[in-house]
Amino acid sequence: MKINKTKLHLAIYLVAIIFLGFSFSRIFLMPSEKNAPSTAPLYSSIINDPDGKPQSLKQFQDKTIVLNFWATWCEPCREEMPELSQVYAENKSKNLVVVGIAIDEEKAVKSYLKKTKVAYPIFVDEDKGVILSKNLGNNEGILPYTVIISSDGNIQKTILGRVHKHQLDAILKPLLQPSKSL
Repeated sequence: MKINKTKLHLAIYLVAIIFLGFSFSRIFLMPSEKNAPSTAPLYSSIINDPDGKPQSLKQFQDKTIVLNFWATWCEPCREEMPELSQVYAENKSKNLVVVGIAIDEEKAVKSYLKKTKVAYPIFVDEDKGVILSKNLGNNEGILPYTVIISSDGNIQKTILGRVHKHQLDAILKPLLQPSKSL
């Protein structure tokens, strides 16, 4: 029996695609809890605010956090900022904070924030931001990158690329709690 080389190559190619598709789904779509990144690097970080003052990110522990990594030169980052501000304004009384970490130069961020109103806290550090982003699962180095962290410190969802308000609303709904009255 004679095997056609073209058909053999096609069969090998299809098997490789199926294997890669299965591997992709196992790695990216079904993360196991034991492989989930830890939020410890977040809470131990000290990053400057746009005025150059060091700030401990531990101040956000025990809150639900929408952590957004961005840069002034990143168009999708700029596009999502009004929606992130809206999510923050609507939910800050429910123990939620949106935190922006600019992976950018302090001068560029300061200039950008003079022209663009952002309702949530912004921090700036090109080097620490990249490292923290990777520690929280951004192995691709893509911006924007958003991490949703529950108030108990567990990563609930990571989003590569632009995030939309309706996505955040759906993810946050079961995580938010009304603030406790004294």
